[in-house]
Amino acid sequence: MDMIAVLTELERQEQVSLALMMFKVMQKQDWYKPDAYLYKDLIIALARAKKMDEVLQLWESMREENLFPDSQTYTEVIRGFLNHGSPADAMNIYEDMKNSPDPPEELPFRILLKGLLPHPLLRNKVKQDFEEIFPDSSIYDPPQEIFGAR
Repeated sequence: MDMIAVLTELERQEQVSLALMMFKVMQKQDWYKPDAYLYKDLIIALARAKKMDEVLQLWESMREENLFPDSQTYTEVIRGFLNHGSPADAMNIYEDMKNSPDPPEELPFRILLKGLLPHPLLRNKVKQDFEEIFPDSSIYDPPQEIFGAR
């Protein structure tokens, strides 16, 4: 990574941290009203900045305010946890998605199915749910030897 890329990444990380700090100040104001879109933007920015601990904190805060994420938010958070090496956290978000009042969409399932290739037991559970929810859709199962599965 060259110096410009490093500086750009550091600047982005700083901006995300500043936005989160501003949000926490806003929440304490009398005029503050919970807003799912504001949470969505912050959560996605944090996930893309690989700040998954902060994602979880904001996720809990959002749920305490009885707000539900949309499909894009689920997708980005699941992807963030899978990239962060936390399949258990990705599965927790997946369970939250299944219990959401809005019906799930295919994309978060597909991201999870791909990310869980090294975890066949978890993947099989998600695959079974996918087949029940989307019976007319198909899932690509790569040959096991490609990913070293036994």
